[in-house]
Amino acid sequence: MKIQAHDGGLDVLVQGAGIGGLTLAVAAVKKGLSVKVVERSPGLSEIGAGIWMAPNPMQVFRHLGLDEKIRAVSWPIRRLSLRDHTGSALQDVALDEVARDFGFELQATHRARLQRVLFDALPAGTVEFGSEIVECRQDAHSVVSTSSGGASVRSRLLVGADGLNSRVREWVFRSAEKRYSGTSSYRAITVLEEDLLGDDHASIEVWAPGCRLGCSRISAREYYWYLTFDAPQAERTSPEQNWAHAKELCERFFPRLVMLVDRCEPADVIRTDISDLRTIPVWHEARIGLLGDAAHATTPNLGQGGAQAVEDAWVLAEELSTHGLFPEALDAYQRRRAAKTQWVASTSWQIGKLCHIENPVLRWLRNTSLRGAPKSYQTKQWQRLYTLS
Repeated sequence: MKIQAHDGGLDVLVQGAGIGGLTLAVAAVKKGLSVKVVERSPGLSEIGAGIWMAPNPMQVFRHLGLDEKIRAVSWPIRRLSLRDHTGSALQDVALDEVARDFGFELQATHRARLQRVLFDALPAGTVEFGSEIVECRQDAHSVVSTSSGGASVRSRLLVGADGLNSRVREWVFRSAEKRYSGTSSYRAITVLEEDLLGDDHASIEVWAPGCRLGCSRISAREYYWYLTFDAPQAERTSPEQNWAHAKELCERFFPRLVMLVDRCEPADVIRTDISDLRTIPVWHEARIGLLGDAAHATTPNLGQGGAQAVEDAWVLAEELSTHGLFPEALDAYQRRRAAKTQWVASTSWQIGKLCHIENPVLRWLRNTSLRGAPKSYQTKQWQRLYTLS
């Protein structure tokens, strides 16, 4: 572990070089803080799936001077289309109002490209790959963390941005409980130049009994797609079985979009069980804090997991600038962020239950309600989602 001390230690040590951890590092460096990020993977990977950056994280990236660089590796989404598996429209929403009110459209990109923009914005050597913190102890003034290689570093604060299965959270809040949603997912990126949706700048989601499929372009030659389906937790399957199952569901419910599966390889299809985290009442213990999924993991049904981590990073950096490198900054950060993240997680969970309904009567009621939803309701939801904490 190559962490170098700054005046006897770092200001902030971050575990996890995902989107939240890297954004925190960029924001903290801009505030004049010394920062190191440790990441157990050997480096930035090109393997992965897509992600949509909504107007709330894009506003953060504008504050950090990175919005144009992120736009350069993204594809703008200007329309959201929601349908049922019969092809009937449930909602069709142009995003002109969102772009006007918040300054940004949704940006669809490859997760690895977004990480690369953030990584390149940091001073050389900020991120240490192939290492992680395996234990830590703190006193009134600092945290001493020990790496997997046995080296130690002292920092004023330690932030766990290490995801749903956060090791930092396990040290501090051993009782934190993950909650399985009852659904699993396939995700992949398919190289495809054909226009599948009739609108290159549209995102479509199709709801069917027990499953749903969503997709959009992330570049002129790539579609990101995901397919969620009801399944037992931790089901053991091979890449070939995953691919075959995805194709079977597409042929049955989403025949217009089966090309998404046909044109990718089994090894490209990522399977992930969908879980969230039951509410943690406190996100820090003295000088050790949590960020993103480590603090408030949400299911992906609002497309806000990465977005909320970016908001966390911005707010935490602001509070560190205001309160200094003290636990009071972590208190203030949680006060600003807790209500919104709880609402996002709760709303996302409810949407996950709605979209897989199998009972035909309940599906009819759901569909009728969605078609009749007033525009003012959607506008109110956007305001709540996209306004920064």
